[in-house]
Amino acid sequence: MKKRLHLKPSSGVTSIISCIIVLFSYFITVNYGAFLTDAVGRCALFSIPEGIYITIKDFRNRFFERIEMHQSDMEYFQREGSIADFELKRQFRDLTVTPDDITENEAILRDDFLKNYTGNGTVTEKTYIAYQATDSYENVHVRNVTVDADIDVEGILTNGCGLPFKDYAEPVVLIYHTHSTECYNPVDNGKFSTEYPERNEDIALNMVRVGEEIAAVLRARGIGVIHDTTVYDTVYTGAYDKSRTAVSEVLSRYPSVVITLDVHRDAIHYDDTTRVKPVTEIDNIKAAQIMIIAGAEGGNVDSFPSWETNLSFALNLMQKVNTEYENLMKPVYFCNRRYNMDLTPFSLLVEVGTDMNTLSEAAYSGRLFGDALAEFIKENVQ
Repeated sequence: MKKRLHLKPSSGVTSIISCIIVLFSYFITVNYGAFLTDAVGRCALFSIPEGIYITIKDFRNRFFERIEMHQSDMEYFQREGSIADFELKRQFRDLTVTPDDITENEAILRDDFLKNYTGNGTVTEKTYIAYQATDSYENVHVRNVTVDADIDVEGILTNGCGLPFKDYAEPVVLIYHTHSTECYNPVDNGKFSTEYPERNEDIALNMVRVGEEIAAVLRARGIGVIHDTTVYDTVYTGAYDKSRTAVSEVLSRYPSVVITLDVHRDAIHYDDTTRVKPVTEIDNIKAAQIMIIAGAEGGNVDSFPSWETNLSFALNLMQKVNTEYENLMKPVYFCNRRYNMDLTPFSLLVEVGTDMNTLSEAAYSGRLFGDALAEFIKENVQ
């Protein structure tokens, strides 16, 4: 067996300094490449005892396994399109600041709308607090439209919601969009046009952009998140089957993922000429209200054994979000639906505003929701 040369360290101080140099050299590999790491590291290792060398080598191997996994994630889930222009490492020191790309894109859409479309309908702004709620406790409201599922909101909140993981830096959240092409009204002037398209395949302008705001805040808060930016509804029929296959693949590849969020937007049309924009103000800025859909067995829905856990997650999360950001959440819509929420016990469908909100309002809500979700995760890990 070939022996590695060991030199006796001249002093304890030398060993400590050498250790620091080696650790630094391993970290700078990400930015400056393996050549520099090896050059600096090999020089320093001549004065490091065998035990310390082995410890550092093991740490280095595990560290770069994680880096390679992260890079693989990005290659696997990063799709072609304008999502590549997003600043994935952006730190949200101020959640109220609208990203430049959203501001610029909205200005282009607004000009196009004002030049080419007639505002032939009226947008009504409304803040939903306990509207049509059947069950309430404090700031948590539920609209129960199931066949026969009775719920005890106070009891569910009292019992809390423990999340079955400890290391939230690992991928624990998956964000995806079954109806990716849903988009928003380009103007905030109380008007809409029936001729203006309600869908857009540009992921800088549709639900993928809103999902990225949620994901980016989670990343900034230290939560491991995967954002699937695939557009599943270029052909509307079968979109849920397509997204289900993708989600199942993610769960198989990353068993640490526990929470899945299918992010959509809603549409509330009173008639052909009147549509609704659910909105609240937070820090004097308009935010699109968010609604969680929680499903249950019953009626024609079966094979949904985790629905009660999903419901508990929905109600406890709503309480957290509304506590942090008053009235951001509309009542939870509790129904006999499954969608893809049966894939994990912590899966929700989240609707951010309606087609009458603007992208900036929806993105703002996404950042607020992501911030509250990050704190909820940290408070409820086991």
